[in-house]
Amino acid sequence: MSARTSERGTALIAALLLVALMAAVAVQLMDVTRFAAFRTGQIDQRTQAVWMARGARDLAEAAFLNAGAPGRSVMRSDELWLAGPVVFPLEAGQVVGEIHDRNNCLNINALVEADSDVDDPLESEAQASETRFLRQAFVRLSSDIGVPRAEAEALLAQITDWIDADLSAEPAGAEDRTYGAYDPPYRAANQPFSELEELRALPVMTPALYEVYAPYLCVLPTPEQPPLNLNTLSLDQGLLLSALLDDDLDLRDAETVLFRRPPAGYETLEAVWADPLIAALELTDAEKTRLALRSRWFEMEVSVRLAETQFQMTQLVEWNEGGDLRRRSQRFGAF
Repeated sequence: MSARTSERGTALIAALLLVALMAAVAVQLMDVTRFAAFRTGQIDQRTQAVWMARGARDLAEAAFLNAGAPGRSVMRSDELWLAGPVVFPLEAGQVVGEIHDRNNCLNINALVEADSDVDDPLESEAQASETRFLRQAFVRLSSDIGVPRAEAEALLAQITDWIDADLSAEPAGAEDRTYGAYDPPYRAANQPFSELEELRALPVMTPALYEVYAPYLCVLPTPEQPPLNLNTLSLDQGLLLSALLDDDLDLRDAETVLFRRPPAGYETLEAVWADPLIAALELTDAEKTRLALRSRWFEMEVSVRLAETQFQMTQLVEWNEGGDLRRRSQRFGAF
């Protein structure tokens, strides 16, 4: 009798263990199913956000071309895309689009003289002279935004070493030997910058310093500095006009030039040269090419918030003389 009872007890314990095991498996399966459902929902939201961003980008390009009147030689100061971000509300979020004029910034790829096959000594010297002017303009701009001269010159040297192909470091510069000592180690690019955030890889660049420079610098896929568009420059970009136009145009005069600009902008460059402050500079024909009333480079930025998903797409476009937009680079991901 006791043996039979013992067998029944063992069977009961085995049954309880089996039930407990099955319950644990069921809970695990429910967790896996719940996670799979969550992941599928996130993938679906991200896909939807990506297509919304692409749609907003295409809409921005079409609206820009329609407003830009292909072939028009002058951009107005009251262009709709200059008004700031455009917000499209969604049921569970929003889409925000914005266009920036990338003629109105200092192209850091223009701070280093590019290798050239030009045989004309005069043209070669003109290119070298323009590069020297832009390097000086970078130092002037740095001073205007409160960066000490020694720090600005160190940053300029490190930008040079990052771009040029040689392994010899400039005074206060940095080459592979410097970057190889970091953890993890890396090397200088020895080619033009691909995006502005690369500046963060330079030894002198801190997060705070990057925030100071970022509104005034940009990266373009050309070693040339585009002319500033006087019609689309904002008042807070007077620093650029002062630094890139002429040594004798101080910040106060640059802001005055922008402040008394006609409401819709200048119709011709002749009207620009007639401004008393500009006329007093007695600009040469070469110096006058640093100003224009039409831009070539633009950055289009689209941000999508959809429930818990955040997605951003940024692209650099080139507006050619024929009035067509050409996508030159694109970045996307969470923000």
